[in-house]
Amino acid sequence: MNALFSVESMKKRHGMTFVELTISVGIALVVFLMIYRFFSSTRHHYMYGTVNLQNLQEARLAVNYLRRDFSCACPRIEDPEVAGYVNLQKVRNQLFVTSSWPTDEQGDLIQIYQHGLLFYKFVFESPDYKPRVELVRYEFDNTSKTLIRHADGGKIRKFTGFEDVEFQLYAHELNPKVPLLWVRLKVHEGENIYGKDSIGKELEITTSISSPFITSSVNNKYWRYETGHEKM
Repeated sequence: MNALFSVESMKKRHGMTFVELTISVGIALVVFLMIYRFFSSTRHHYMYGTVNLQNLQEARLAVNYLRRDFSCACPRIEDPEVAGYVNLQKVRNQLFVTSSWPTDEQGDLIQIYQHGLLFYKFVFESPDYKPRVELVRYEFDNTSKTLIRHADGGKIRKFTGFEDVEFQLYAHELNPKVPLLWVRLKVHEGENIYGKDSIGKELEITTSISSPFITSSVNNKYWRYETGHEKM
């Protein structure tokens, strides 16, 4: 009897019921979906990480250029025989362009606006009797998300991968006699790449840059500018 019962039971349970099949397929689909989402997420994050690293390298390079340029920044002084002593002193005391006194033929003041810079900087190894200065301009192109550096001679250097670039002039309360250029770079992290909007938000990088020549002009009014500057 027991043997017959076992054989009959085995004959009855040789296949899977519809419910068991449905559950098995459902579990397999869930596992497959989890594995797919894991590898897909890993791939997306890897790709975005690569883009982020490239943009961070561009940001670091842009900061290096800004430091090198602005640390040598100065207002350009016209030859005193042309500008006259009174106008020369105005340039020395003003230094920066404002709405009340824009730059003119007596000299070129330093221009700092929200998304750009325009200033002259000293050129190394220039003659002492009449220092040579070079015009440098930075501007942010929001359409291409690019910070563009222009220099004399038509030299152009582009730094890509920025969501926004902002410049401000300020003086820290602990040392108000030192004018500082405040720079904010919002690094673009691959938004709208591979059709994924949820990955990637801007990373802000800020830095402050000073120029010893500007600081000296502010704090040492007797420093002789009378030689004037020579444009490259």
